[in-house]
Amino acid sequence: MARVLGVVRLSKVSDETTSPERQRRSIQRWADQEGHVVVGWVEDIDVSGGVEPWKRPEFGKWLPSTIGKEVSDIEHRIALQESRADEYDIICALKIDRLSRRVLHVHTLVEWCEKHGKEVATVEDGINLNTQMGKLLFSLIASFAEGELEAIKARAKSSYNHLVKEGRWRGGRIPYGYRAEKQDTGDGWRLVPDDYGTDTAGTLREIVRRLIEGESANSIAQWLNEDPANTPVSLDAQLIRSGKPPKGGRWTAANTAKVVRSLNVLGQMEVTEEVVVDGRKTKRTRVVRDAEGSPLQRADPLITQEDWELANKKLDENISKRNGNRKGGSPMLRVAFCTCGEPAYLSPGRNWPYYRCASRTTHKPCSTGSKGIAAHVLEEAVEEVFLRAAGDVEIVRKVFRPGVDFTRDIEEVNRALAELREDREAGLYSSELGKREYRETYKRLDARREQLMTQPTRPDGWDEIPTNETYRERWAKLSTQHEKGKELRAAGVRAVIHAEPPMTTMEAMSQEGDDAMWQERKGRVQVLIPMDFKCRVRDLAAVHSES
Repeated sequence: MARVLGVVRLSKVSDETTSPERQRRSIQRWADQEGHVVVGWVEDIDVSGGVEPWKRPEFGKWLPSTIGKEVSDIEHRIALQESRADEYDIICALKIDRLSRRVLHVHTLVEWCEKHGKEVATVEDGINLNTQMGKLLFSLIASFAEGELEAIKARAKSSYNHLVKEGRWRGGRIPYGYRAEKQDTGDGWRLVPDDYGTDTAGTLREIVRRLIEGESANSIAQWLNEDPANTPVSLDAQLIRSGKPPKGGRWTAANTAKVVRSLNVLGQMEVTEEVVVDGRKTKRTRVVRDAEGSPLQRADPLITQEDWELANKKLDENISKRNGNRKGGSPMLRVAFCTCGEPAYLSPGRNWPYYRCASRTTHKPCSTGSKGIAAHVLEEAVEEVFLRAAGDVEIVRKVFRPGVDFTRDIEEVNRALAELREDREAGLYSSELGKREYRETYKRLDARREQLMTQPTRPDGWDEIPTNETYRERWAKLSTQHEKGKELRAAGVRAVIHAEPPMTTMEAMSQEGDDAMWQERKGRVQVLIPMDFKCRVRDLAAVHSES
């Protein structure tokens, strides 16, 4: 009499032909007929046949985790002791594919059993593994099981691709800014912008607008967390739409940036898949493409391509610690500098905060002997000089004007060709039909690239849009030094902190050249303002004198 471990596996519970109950009955009947006793059961439900037996949730408890691995004898012995391998003599399943659908997995399991005095048995296959013919039949049946697994994967992938190409949503996590809506025809679901209720589409557009205008991801995350009921994170929005209570997720700079960087906001679709590169398995994320090599559009875009690129460019700029727009940072960051060229940072003082040379943070003396300056002295000096020089200048906002440039399209085609070659190297076009499809797709993409490269282009540009508001009028509306600092950075103003005030009265002066700056000294502060402000002030004065 031997001890039997019954193995039950099912990929889907709805599969009645090999239901768990039927598998258990068959294994128990076989054990009774052979005079054995069942000492334990392994039931892995909703587990794919492609998963190694020793990695399955239940089967793995009865097997050492080092099966099939090149480790030391000590590690094998420890793994064997931690498992329940000493509690049974025979592993029995209804059919081989219940053990695994991979030939390599089955052979590895059988070899381990033979090495440790155990047997593998199947009820319906009727194979005797103690004979050479039994082992041969075992390999053949396991091969058929693996082939069926590949066929299942192929059918699933074909169905998946068909749904995507028809613009239908196949389920799972909904991209931020969208909601799932039943199609008018009643044939499945599709993704549409979430413009009502949770209104994540509106939130996404506001995030992008704030980024383009210069706010950092960290600052935007703090704004989003001020009222999470109206600006929920992705998972909470999905729970709310399903009538479930939210989990109270918080926005961070990381998940805020992730939402904006995703191509999902353009209505495209990204997939993460496992590929083989240089003989090693790795994961890559790529955009799903149509037959022409262009990104497949599965939903209406939430923002324009231009806004997406601008927002991502701002995110890249904000990675730098010198960006000057992080929440709670120095109001004069990227405006105030020491005479040695280092930026001036805000730091606490005995009576009030001071701006000091950044060299202090590195514990190195400033090469020009800089001294700190009271924050209010610096900020008032810069404000006074700036408004005197440019207070009557009308504020002009730059608006991006997209040009005609097919560089992005050519890059997309090149990327599609590269992915196509990677897929072939990974063995995805190994059959004769696959080789023909590969050649046809590659030829079509190459022709598309050739056509794009012959098209005329025009570079992007910026249009200056008057705001009908002067800097003086704008200043009257600003309430914090952070807001004023943001305007000064946008205007290109620079303040240099000198160690000592000038010996004589300094007159306003200007420089020549492409980067000409008009400058004026007030105490220890030298304020430099782009020359175009002074030119526009003179033009404005001429207009007033003529009128």
